[in-house]
Amino acid sequence: MIKLVAFDWNGTLLADTQATLNSDNFALKKMGLKTITLRQYQQAFDIPIMKYWENLGYSKNFVKRNFKKLQKYYSGHYELLENKCRARKGAKDCLVWLKKNNIHAIIYSNHVEPHIHKQLIRLRIEKSFKQVLARKIDDNSHHYQRGKEQKLQAYVKEHKLKPKEVVSVGDTEEEVEIGKKLGYHTVAITGGWNSVSRLKKHHPDYLIHNMLELKKIVEKLNNN
Repeated sequence: MIKLVAFDWNGTLLADTQATLNSDNFALKKMGLKTITLRQYQQAFDIPIMKYWENLGYSKNFVKRNFKKLQKYYSGHYELLENKCRARKGAKDCLVWLKKNNIHAIIYSNHVEPHIHKQLIRLRIEKSFKQVLARKIDDNSHHYQRGKEQKLQAYVKEHKLKPKEVVSVGDTEEEVEIGKKLGYHTVAITGGWNSVSRLKKHHPDYLIHNMLELKKIVEKLNNN
């Protein structure tokens, strides 16, 4: 019986893939560097962020030297666009269905917690979630390491859930890898921050294109 659905935020619940690409390109332009396409972004994006920049061909030394500038340009541009992003198609209906069926939903993200809460309120879905597991405002650890796996694992342990009672939903390799490692059901959604080919490479249990498809998956799992 599924008792918890753990959602990634950016690119999964929030339709901000284009906003993120635009913001990265804004930062690249400001630095006098070559901009990238959506395809390049989806093929390169990774956590830690340092790995993403390396995938684009930049050295660790370059990124370390220019970290503050890159962060400033990206964040300033993204925060303006973030306030205009909609929820992913089918997300709101899916969240209503989960709550109606007494299945808890949480967010586990590499994004900043106060920013997520702000957008949840704007999108009027803040009451759909039991908790938001994300970074504090001054935490930049995601540039150098992964950390949300530990947050989710601790939450599941605290609430005495079994691995097969949990579904991990995300748009990148990271959420699939975390779910596989911890024994959760894994659902990858296309149209986010990683390409379909990268998602398929990690063999998620389910690959969806619209968040409404998640309802049928949870129903199927609960009827097995």
